[in-house]
Amino acid sequence: MKKILFCLIVALIVSGCASSRSVRQADGWQNHVVGCGGPLLNMGHCLEKAGDICGGYGYTILNKAGGELPASATAIPTGGGPDLPGSWSELTDFQERKLLIRCN
Repeated sequence: MKKILFCLIVALIVSGCASSRSVRQADGWQNHVVGCGGPLLNMGHCLEKAGDICGGYGYTILNKAGGELPASATAIPTGGGPDLPGSWSELTDFQERKLLIRCN
C-alpha cells in the first residue's frame, strides 16, 4: 500500500510542472512546444512557462491544443499553484494541453 501511495505522489509531482522543448521549423525559426497537461495544471501554466522561456521579448502563439486561453491578451494567466482536483475522476483526467510559441 505504501508503494502505491508513493507512486501516486510522485506521479502528481511530475504532472504538476509545465514542460517545454525547442523545435526548429522548416522555415528556419526556432519555436517552442510548451506542455501543461495533467490534472493539476491549466492553460495559465502554459502561458507562464512561455513567458519564462521568452523573457521580456514576449512571444507569439502559433498553435494550441486543449484548454482555453484567456479571452483577452491582457488577462492575467490563472496559473499559480496547482488546481487541486475535487474528485477521483478529475484526478485521473490527464488532458493534454500544449502551445506552440515563437519568441518575438
